[in-house]
Amino acid sequence: MLTTSYIRRIIAVIFVLFYMTADDRLLAMEMTDADADTELIYNKDRPFIFNQKIDQRYFSADSLQAFREKAIYAAKNNDLENASKYAEMYIQYSGETSFLDYSYFKPYANTQEFTELRGTYGINFSWPNFFYLFSSIIGFFIAIVLMLKKNQDRWATMLISSFMLINSVFIFHNFLYETKLVYSISTAHMLYVSATYAYLYGPLMYFYYKRVTANYTFKKIDLLHLLPTVVILVLLIPILTLSAVEKNRIMLGVGVVNREPYRVFVVVAKFISLFAYGGMVLYCYIKSRKKFTITLEAKRWIRNLVVLTSIYVVSYLIHGLNIIGVPRMDIFLNIQIFSMALTVLYIGYTSYTRPNLFTKGFIRKKQKYTKSGLTPSYSLELKQELLQLLEEEKIYRENNISLAIVSEKLGTTRHNASQVINEHFGLNFFELINKYRIDEAKEILKNDKNKNLNIIDVAYEVGFNNKVTFNKSFRKQLSLTPSQYISSLNL
Repeated sequence: MLTTSYIRRIIAVIFVLFYMTADDRLLAMEMTDADADTELIYNKDRPFIFNQKIDQRYFSADSLQAFREKAIYAAKNNDLENASKYAEMYIQYSGETSFLDYSYFKPYANTQEFTELRGTYGINFSWPNFFYLFSSIIGFFIAIVLMLKKNQDRWATMLISSFMLINSVFIFHNFLYETKLVYSISTAHMLYVSATYAYLYGPLMYFYYKRVTANYTFKKIDLLHLLPTVVILVLLIPILTLSAVEKNRIMLGVGVVNREPYRVFVVVAKFISLFAYGGMVLYCYIKSRKKFTITLEAKRWIRNLVVLTSIYVVSYLIHGLNIIGVPRMDIFLNIQIFSMALTVLYIGYTSYTRPNLFTKGFIRKKQKYTKSGLTPSYSLELKQELLQLLEEEKIYRENNISLAIVSEKLGTTRHNASQVINEHFGLNFFELINKYRIDEAKEILKNDKNKNLNIIDVAYEVGFNNKVTFNKSFRKQLSLTPSQYISSLNL
């Protein structure tokens, strides 16, 4: 049973990570002409690495009123260039993005000047943005569920849950940025916080692979993998401790910090980290395939994670090149975010449909059948015949089914039949039979719209002899009892 202190700890972690949102898009914002002309200085009162001088007079009430009046006057006189120029200056120095909604600018809403301004500062809701929001919420939920589950490898679960959380927060912040909700004082403290965990993506995934494929035991020296995170945290502390108002000004391009050197440093260092750890993950994957026999489910799970991770690394490389000078191609940023969203949704889907991947190890050394005379081609042939017996003839419905009966139907020995089941399905005979029985029971219960069926009748129909064995097998496969599963269908 969970203690109060344990629950408080989990809530605290989630609360902190909620504010650790990703800023790569903010780092990539274009510098305005006014920013480009400012002189770089070092302010002794603020120990930033890259300071810039800002004319504080622009923030005064008189200057803001002047910008506002000039923008409106220009709009009234059809001077679109100055109207858009002073409207942007007013937005940047006041933080009032709703200024674009004033009636004076509505006649020019479709002009190039104001279309660009709205694209930068105007509130924008779209289906892709809601997809990002949906993915982030699912990610938060699944990460919490995984952290609270029992009978699992706590290290592996902590690593994959943390990976889910930081990806979900990144996606959530992208939703805020794309909708332009990010230009708010209430979200200002998100500035650059994501850089503090930008170098955790690689280590989290790398050590997760090592843990699940080799049951890796952590050592003190592994803490060195946190060194880049510590360094960037120290460098960014002066910015992270700024007021919300000053952070908001930096987001709008008129703050005391020059974003250009920071964004180049963060992007390049993050790509190096992703590339290095991506290579190590790929090495672990290849190594695990050579040294171990991995179950079919585990092969798919690891392979798909490797593919999604690779897509993310490649898309981030191209996105990083866009940021540091190569012509911008926003499609690659979208691919980057989309691949992260797919990773989150895939982990969530797998945790629901294949909970055993999170509750027990799935690596088995090649020792059991080293002297077997079963050839690979014959093994595949027997596998296909077995699948036909299970999926077309549904032999698992026979309550007296046994390995001897199956091997006789296959026209082979018990030993060969057992080896085929172990190597191709990663299960023993009764685990395989019960898996098919439970899968069919799920479909029967799902299609019972009127709830007229009794659980014991379903158990008998799919081949079980008694309700106890059915309940035990059902719970082992889904981490739910049949009754709980039925209740979940009604939600």
